Amino acid sequence: MTAPTADVDLFEFGRQCLDRLVREFRAYGLEADPGLELRRGRGLLCYYNFEDRHIYFALPDPAAPGGKLHQLIFRDTLRAESDDDLRRFLRLFIPFIIAHELAHHFRHRYGLFGEDKWREEQVANQLAVAVNKHRLSPDDKTYARRFLQRALEGLAQKLGAGTGAADSYHDIAQALNVSGHLSDGDLESLELIRALFTASTVDILQQSGQLSAEAQQRLAQREALIESINEAYTSDALRYIYYQVGWVYLAMTGSETQYVEEFAHQHLNRRPELLPDVEAAPAALPNLQACFKAHQDAAPFSETASRYFYKRYRSLLLARLQTAAPSTPDAPLWNEALALLDNQCDRGTDMLNYLAALAPASLQDLFPQRIAGSLPANLALPADLPAETDVRLWQHGVRQAPDAAAANLLQRLALLEGLELFAQLPAETLLSLAHRLCRMKLAPGETIVWEGELNDDVYILTEGQLEVLAPHSPPPRRPRPGAGVRGDGVVHAGGADGDRPRADARRMFCVERLRPSAAGLQAPLYVDADGGGGRPTAGSVISRAPGAARRERGGLILTSPTLRSRNPSPAHCGEKSSPPCWSTNRA
Repeated sequence: MTAPTADVDLFEFGRQCLDRLVREFRAYGLEADPGLELRRGRGLLCYYNFEDRHIYFALPDPAAPGGKLHQLIFRDTLRAESDDDLRRFLRLFIPFIIAHELAHHFRHRYGLFGEDKWREEQVANQLAVAVNKHRLSPDDKTYARRFLQRALEGLAQKLGAGTGAADSYHDIAQALNVSGHLSDGDLESLELIRALFTASTVDILQQSGQLSAEAQQRLAQREALIESINEAYTSDALRYIYYQVGWVYLAMTGSETQYVEEFAHQHLNRRPELLPDVEAAPAALPNLQACFKAHQDAAPFSETASRYFYKRYRSLLLARLQTAAPSTPDAPLWNEALALLDNQCDRGTDMLNYLAALAPASLQDLFPQRIAGSLPANLALPADLPAETDVRLWQHGVRQAPDAAAANLLQRLALLEGLELFAQLPAETLLSLAHRLCRMKLAPGETIVWEGELNDDVYILTEGQLEVLAPHSPPPRRPRPGAGVRGDGVVHAGGADGDRPRADARRMFCVERLRPSAAGLQAPLYVDADGGGGRPTAGSVISRAPGAARRERGGLILTSPTLRSRNPSPAHCGEKSSPPCWSTNRA
């Protein structure tokens, strides 16, 4: 995040931030009102006005009448150590505040702003985190956390608020982790359970036996606390500021990541047009045969569509084989072998061919090496295909019928199929992953991941270049195309010529993201260039895992060292205050 120059006052900087963020959100298809303005407000709060649809920002101006008193109140409220300390903090967090109010504006503009004010505040903070957290350097983050912790302690003492900010945070698991009540390992386990099942986080935590009696009591009081926040909302300005400071502290200190397009999906109902998921359920014989025939039909037009239909045929065959264990001594291993084969679909060969001899004679003609010669002449495509998604993909891929949802899906499947990490997965799993992808746009020189921070997301670079900068490491050769590796702990959008960022500022990287799936996969994100021309192509995968860099199809897998950090816990987020202690495990 770039701070304003010294000759730009804070309010003007706020206007610049608004203009920049409006342009940034427009690139994601989020349009603000054309006349939206940042206007001067009064008091201590920044707010979005639902009547005139403008954002009002109250900032201390020492040159104005009463401005020095206003500044002193600001300093006292936030426990800033000096005017310069307050100014530095505001410079860092004005973009966060503006993005927060823009979230209210978007929710209001799209008719989604609800009566649950607590939820609206949590939602707005998620958008603010998405566009600001990753842009703060480690030094700025450390400063911000200490400032917020100090402000939080002071406000809690004035209000007798205890751990209310942590207990009312939107992600209680992250809050408990930051406050030391939930270890990093327990948090990772909980996140996997949340991905697999629909039970609420509070219910899982209460039944886990991993929390102290104090933490259990705080969980039990959470709903009542949130209700009280909704009742008071901004009528108690100081308490409202306390909660906001606490929630921002938790967002800045915890390991959670947010993304603009994910926000648009979840909170603005603005999703890319895609075909629906399908299941690998048993199907009639003509359905299985139609999928193989569709694989043949699509081959001259789309390698991706052809491979999709082959995988669909394969899944339906495996489903039939589940009920046909052979009468051999190996019968007990039959289903285990089929489960293994479900994720083994290499290009140019198929292990299923070697299973044909063990299958019942009635099914042997359905195996890959024999089915082409036994397809019935009366197969009716696309009518015999088993699912709507299959029908529309065949019509688009073979008949070239216009279908934006099918085109978008094929583009995402091509991306995933082009990476060895995903290429062998079943079609049904790839469809599920395709639905979870979301873009992250990066400007030249912008950082994605900083050394010393947790990040379990996976970034797939499809066009452009990223650099990995790691201190104490010699600069390896810069790979092309894909990611550049140099030598100080950050991953950012790089340039083609030395250290200079890409000159064409209009070229922005798009990173697409998934949450961990029920299959236990990590969260991939893909990147392509805005205005770069052409379809996304497989590039590099960047993930957090032990080790250095290794080769991958189409580019390089750039693997961050396993970086762990223990940030200071605030006294009023549930633990006694402690100084920061950083630990880095280098690959």
